[in-house]
Amino acid sequence: MDFLKKLFGKGKDEPEELHLEFENLREWSKTRYEREVNAAKPLISDLYSVIGNKLEQLRVDKKAFLAATPIESADKKMGKIGDSNRDVIVDNLEILDEKITVPHDNSIEGAYTFYTEAVSHMDTFLDNTRKSMLYAKKLYPTEYNKISGDLAHLNHALSDLFSTIEGPRHKLGMISNIFADIEAIHNLESEIMECRDNIQELENKYTSLDEILQGAKSDLEELVNGSEYPRAEAINSEIDDVRQQAQDVEADIKRMFTPLSKALSRMKKQDENGIHTLSPQVRNILDTVMQDPVSALDNNLDPLYDELILRLQSDSLGLKDKKKDKTLEQVHSIKTSSSLKSLYEDKKKYDNRLRQLRDQLDQMDVYRQKTSMEKDISKKQEALFSTEDKLEDETERLQSLEEQLVNTKSKLSSHVNDAFEEDIEINFR
Repeated sequence: MDFLKKLFGKGKDEPEELHLEFENLREWSKTRYEREVNAAKPLISDLYSVIGNKLEQLRVDKKAFLAATPIESADKKMGKIGDSNRDVIVDNLEILDEKITVPHDNSIEGAYTFYTEAVSHMDTFLDNTRKSMLYAKKLYPTEYNKISGDLAHLNHALSDLFSTIEGPRHKLGMISNIFADIEAIHNLESEIMECRDNIQELENKYTSLDEILQGAKSDLEELVNGSEYPRAEAINSEIDDVRQQAQDVEADIKRMFTPLSKALSRMKKQDENGIHTLSPQVRNILDTVMQDPVSALDNNLDPLYDELILRLQSDSLGLKDKKKDKTLEQVHSIKTSSSLKSLYEDKKKYDNRLRQLRDQLDQMDVYRQKTSMEKDISKKQEALFSTEDKLEDETERLQSLEEQLVNTKSKLSSHVNDAFEEDIEINFR
């Protein structure tokens, strides 16, 4: 087919394809728009003159109707009925004359508004005078025929007006769609440019943040691999070991006091109830031992041991013999053996070593530096991730806008061909 076209050219009935630059489409469409408007104006003006004449004729009909008398065969009663219904028709003709005002503006949209309002007023007139027109037809046949005929002529003139503007108005509506599409394309192109600028800015920001982040990670790696950090790690490891040793000693000390717990609880309860009142010194020691036996070793516990031995021997604590004997045995063991004292010395040694190690660690700035650098890296990573999310959102937005642009251009091409009924190809930039 393409070969035949090149050989013989296009057929006579085959329309020539028109190429239009998108930048010129608005002006070209506007020219066609004004051409449609200008072509319709004289036609509208002529029809307005016809409608005006029909309205004037109805005014003449109204005057003649007012001067008319019923047919000769009508009796007095029918005459009164005729007069009454004639008044209804005349009143509604006056309303119709007031409502239907031929506009001075001969625009297509103005003509359409005038037509719809005039038809509505005509329908209202017919609804209001339907019954009265039947009486007029019988009693005033000549005048009825004149009014009815001129109303029909007015309605026909309004129909002619609608027929005249219907096509141009529809076409102008389609051309208005073209203007809307052009505006939408301009807006989309503007948004796409802005979106691409945002993407470029975010890509630059992402690259910069990533470089800064990698630099911060490198600085942290250099710190960790330096001479001071391993020494700090060694001290920290020793702190963990010594702390565990101190905790083990504390557990051993607490275990030595565990067999005394029931007896000590009863001493405290009897003291609180006033059964066996303790001296302030023993009461304070008792409270300390029950709360924290490890720290209680900082004090002389002999007053408490002596009081407890006396109470056990006197059976005032109400313990069974087996429990009492085991408790007495444990009290004597704690008081006389060196185990508890040895544990207490070990505990002080470990506590002292922990203080020394912590002082050494506090004098080293490497951990504070590492913590500060890790916080800084975390913030930089958050900024990087946030920028990455924004970049993804903006990229998705760009894709959506580009799809909208393709669809709007396709819609514009369709509207252009439908409006002008020509084979038109739009060259988009």
